[in-house]
Amino acid sequence: MEKNKNLRLFLVLVSIDFCALIYGINSLSISEDEAEIYFGEKSLLYYITHFGTLLLGQNDFGLRIPFLFFHVLSCILLFLLALKYTKTQNDAILALLLFILLPGSVASALLVNKASLVILLSLAILCAYEYKKQILFYILLILALFVDKSFNILFLTFFFFGIYKKNSLLFTLSLVLFALSLSFYGFEVSGRPRGHFLDTLGIFAACFSPLIFVYFFYVIYRLSFKNNKSLLWFLMSVTFIFCSLLSLRQKLYLEEFLPFCVISTPLLIKTLIESYRVRLPQFRLKYKIFIQCSVIFLLICYVVIVANQFLYYFLEPKRHFANNYHFAKELSIELKKQNINALRVDKNLQQRLKFYGIKDSNTFYLKSIDNKKNLNSNEKIIEVKLGKSSKIYQIKSYEKSI
Repeated sequence: MEKNKNLRLFLVLVSIDFCALIYGINSLSISEDEAEIYFGEKSLLYYITHFGTLLLGQNDFGLRIPFLFFHVLSCILLFLLALKYTKTQNDAILALLLFILLPGSVASALLVNKASLVILLSLAILCAYEYKKQILFYILLILALFVDKSFNILFLTFFFFGIYKKNSLLFTLSLVLFALSLSFYGFEVSGRPRGHFLDTLGIFAACFSPLIFVYFFYVIYRLSFKNNKSLLWFLMSVTFIFCSLLSLRQKLYLEEFLPFCVISTPLLIKTLIESYRVRLPQFRLKYKIFIQCSVIFLLICYVVIVANQFLYYFLEPKRHFANNYHFAKELSIELKKQNINALRVDKNLQQRLKFYGIKDSNTFYLKSIDNKKNLNSNEKIIEVKLGKSSKIYQIKSYEKSI
């Protein structure tokens, strides 16, 4: 009975998350970086995005649905992994809920990025190890070498974990894979060292939310003094230490270590729930406050990320954190309403409009109009509204300007 109840709860959580992310996808436009991936050199992300648009057409759903699919599979694997770490299925559900609400998880599911695939493969590797599927584990670990260079962190984790467990095969293979990864993808060590440690801490905080990040660091510190350290503790520790040291000389990017942070939620929940349960009810107040504040903050972040377009009613477009993921689709819709399918625009915007079927043109171009008094009634007017803000353009002809 309890098992069926938790299964239903699992399905409800994943379904609500899926529907919310579908809504989020519908509100986004392709960004400049995503357009570079889609129309650029052939890479793994190139083939993934083109496979999605082959199935669903050249639109935002086709572009992003593969990453949402990876996210759903990651939720399943995260729940299975949590069952190995937590004492009850209810605790595993909490670990899944935390994973779903983390800003880093939401971003990986919505945007065209390698993080969603790295999260999925990392969880598959961890589950194969924890469930003692040795052959599958080693196959997936070797496969990771050919997927992305960010698996360097995972190889280092298994190297130290292999030493800790005195598993000669594991630490030898991990060391070989780490060396091969450096050989294949290279490692930037040239130039003058530049400190980006604070930037890296900021990215960690953005990935987790500030409260969860503080607890993330606390769990690393607290469990370092305990015996029988888990694989997830090694992954958390190696990720944080490796990224902190590397950030002293170069800038790191979110997708390079995000996957190895968000999959640590089973250990975070396990540590929190154990600390909560061993205390008498009258001594649980600070834990209740921490849990409630964290959940409220995460829910707010989740809603803001998924339904971020409403912020245009309060912010100017330039101050909107997701401004690069809006405007192009809205502009293409307005252009098509006036039967305009070819237009010359700014270079950064040209590829984005190309994704929505607006081709380049040598005849007409788009000019921004700051003051409505400068509008020419003889030329077509294009107005794009984002909340309370609006952008006004006119279609100009190169022939007339000459």
